[in-house]
Order: sequence, then C-alpha cells, then structure tokens
Amino acid sequence: MGKTRGQGATEYLVILGAVLLVALVIIALLGWFPSLGGSTRESQSKSYWSSASPFAITVAKASNNTLTFSVTNRLTERLFLTSVDVQDGFGNTGIVMTPNQIVNAGEEVVLTGLAAAITNSTLNPCYSTGASKNGSVFEFKAVAFTYTQGLITGNREQGVQPLVGRCS
Repeated sequence: MGKTRGQGATEYLVILGAVLLVALVIIALLGWFPSLGGSTRESQSKSYWSSASPFAITVAKASNNTLTFSVTNRLTERLFLTSVDVQDGFGNTGIVMTPNQIVNAGEEVVLTGLAAAITNSTLNPCYSTGASKNGSVFEFKAVAFTYTQGLITGNREQGVQPLVGRCS
C-alpha cells in the first residue's frame, strides 16, 4: 500500500521540526542569542578563569555598584597583588580594585571593587539607574592582575578569555 498525502505531510513536518530544533540548539551553543547562549559562555568562562595562573577567579559577582572576585593564588609562593584591571567590550579600562595585599600560596581572597570606580554603564554592564538588571549576563572583555613576585614588580597576568557571569 502507498502512503497517503496526509501521512507524507506529517512525516515532512516531523523532519522539519527536528531540523529546526537542532538548528536552535547549535545557535544557542554558539551564543548568537545572548539569552540562550549565556549559560554556555558562563561555563566556558568559569572553566578558563578557575584554572588560570597565577591568579584564578573562582567566583565573580557584579551588581549595580559592586564587583566581587574570589581569587586564588595558584603558585607555590607568596605574591603581592597590587591591582586588578577590568576592560569592557568597548575598550574602556578601569582599575576597579587596588588590594595591595599579600596572597599566600594556595590562598583564596575576596576582592571587592569600589562603587565609585564601577558605577559606569559602559564599564559595568550591571549598572542601572532605572530597571533592575538582575539575571542579565555581564561580560568583561579582559581582566588583568598586576602583582609582585619576589623582587620583581609590575608582573601582569591578563586573561585571554572574557569573564562572563550574571548580574546579581
């Protein structure tokens, strides 16, 4: 027995639906729709930054006027962390943290950015004078640490991956 027209049309629609579903998954994974691909970019960012060296960012939180990092010294020696620079997608850079503190080998410290330094909608994508941005994706194009190792000052670690997270 041959297929009826209705049966052929139904099979065609099922195949078309499967193709569209696969296409949407691929688009989401590539991050072309920020709301769909944000979690993938966040996962990639977290994976990169949690294994960076000498300083790894294990937690990154941004809000309207506060930027908080939990930073771990991955080296086997003590480092003196002098500053943390953050760059947005437009090339604006600001030193948002100047901890000037010793970070022992393997130690994790919590650093908080000054409200005045990041209350800028271009540098801090979570900053808002109106509506809440809670849950929105933030992305800092570059994060760089300046530190002293032994007697050598001015060492710089700059990540090659953006730092991505959610506004809180």
